[in-house]
Amino acid sequence: MELQPESIPRGNERILAVDQDQMMVISLRDILQTLGYQVTTLTDGQEALKVFSEKPSEFDLVIADHTIPQFDEIAQKMIRIRSDIPIIIGSIGDTILPEEVMIRGFRGLLVKPFTLRKTAKVVRHVLDKPILLCSKCSRPNILDSGRAESKLLEP
Repeated sequence: MELQPESIPRGNERILAVDQDQMMVISLRDILQTLGYQVTTLTDGQEALKVFSEKPSEFDLVIADHTIPQFDEIAQKMIRIRSDIPIIIGSIGDTILPEEVMIRGFRGLLVKPFTLRKTAKVVRHVLDKPILLCSKCSRPNILDSGRAESKLLEP
């Protein structure tokens, strides 16, 4: 029996991507557009908050690097504007633990470097199943790009 390669999930939702690093935001944009998503990219957190504030219903998801200045404040303002907006944190390596993401109220963690398959899986999962439970927690949890999957319980 021949194993079939895992299909790459795609979508057409609208995503706001924010990263100070121009090359990272371009890379993320290219990956997301390849997957079929409509992407708005910015390198400034305050500008992202302004764009989001002006038209919050224009976005289905926000992906933001946690190192942008005033990240937590900006993300919390976005959540106050639209409480159902899922936010995925972009991070390098183990600088943020999946549990910390959950405690801070975000829905996902995408570890750099971004790859097509990893990004597709995390984005689609957060959009399709925004509330997951952690086996160690009773609060809504996140999907990490691979490390935390063993900690998650499927609903």
